[in-house]
Amino acid sequence: MRRRTLLAALPIASLRPDSARAQALPLVRIGVLWDRSGVGAATSGLDQIVAARLAVDDFGQFSRGYPIELLDAEFERRPDQATDIARRWFDHEGVAAIVDLPSTSAAIQVQDLARSRGRTVLNTSSFSTTLTGSACSPTATHWFEDTRALTMAMTLGLAAEEKRTWFLIAPDDLTGGALLTDATAAIELTGGRVIGIARHPPEASTFTSALIGARDSTAAAVGLCAVGSSLTTQIKEGRSLGLFDKGKAICAYAASIKDIHAIGPREARALWITSGFYWNRNERTRSFSHRFAELTGRMPDKPYAATYAAVGHFLRAVETLDTIDGLAVNVGMRRESVYFFGSSGRIRIDGTLLLDVGLYRVKAPDQISEPWDYYTPVRIIPAVDVYRGLTRNSCSLSP
Repeated sequence: MRRRTLLAALPIASLRPDSARAQALPLVRIGVLWDRSGVGAATSGLDQIVAARLAVDDFGQFSRGYPIELLDAEFERRPDQATDIARRWFDHEGVAAIVDLPSTSAAIQVQDLARSRGRTVLNTSSFSTTLTGSACSPTATHWFEDTRALTMAMTLGLAAEEKRTWFLIAPDDLTGGALLTDATAAIELTGGRVIGIARHPPEASTFTSALIGARDSTAAAVGLCAVGSSLTTQIKEGRSLGLFDKGKAICAYAASIKDIHAIGPREARALWITSGFYWNRNERTRSFSHRFAELTGRMPDKPYAATYAAVGHFLRAVETLDTIDGLAVNVGMRRESVYFFGSSGRIRIDGTLLLDVGLYRVKAPDQISEPWDYYTPVRIIPAVDVYRGLTRNSCSLSP
């Protein structure tokens, strides 16, 4: 288990009160449980520790003098390892909350364990709707757009551009299948039509056949359901095959800004993207993002912004309620509005953070005014339109 791997390298604010008082008060520990393989390569990794540390530094110190400490560990795409680390943290190291968790299966297991221990989970890296669906927990919250929200926001945004027929390309894995299923449902729900689907092995290194099929179809929009290196390869291959030259809207449901940076705006120009966070949106997003970039060398995406917001919201609830009890803290977290870089959100009873989702388009190189300035905002899709409704069939906590 890896712990405190990056903390020594960061400027850490003094969070400890006088030693005599510190001995009489509890220690509030937060564990960052991260991974950088699979989906985690796009949403997790060491940078999540930076986001959590910035949140702790900005919170400052509890009014009652509680010391705050961050732990971290990598679970290397192994749900059993994630659960073992979480159990050790909860049972032997007094961890009050765990944040990040990019793997669906790992997140579900840790969420269940936290519920049994009366501790908190802040899911900020997983796309899965299951976390607030059949696996919903009164001590867990989900801060990242799930596959339903991402695909519905894209569908509604492109419908406003008169793009209603779709060709979908998806890897044959858990995340790709979820994006494909939810994209199809969103398209049909809004009166659109899927006229072609291409599946590919998750380990595929070339996608020529699927991209040619999309290029030659009559679809007005092409939805790419891949993540990480598969997605960037599809964008580059699609550009060389003329996919972007047919007047179609090419859409990446799960693209990150580091994907765009890696392939360059010349290759990715005109790509459509949805996200609940863009670093250059307003003064508050820019302030956080520049501090994050000073420590990581890049601008943050939504998962890192979500970790920052989630840790801060959790700490404010602990301070208000004077407890780390998971049930009490999560009631308080759901009761209070969520500060999110100039936007206001709320956490639903099933743990879903409801925030509006932005529709963006990647700029051409000659439109970029500064490093990482890759997106043009197109419109905001209201949260009420993109998240699924709350029913007892989806979550047992529903009234």
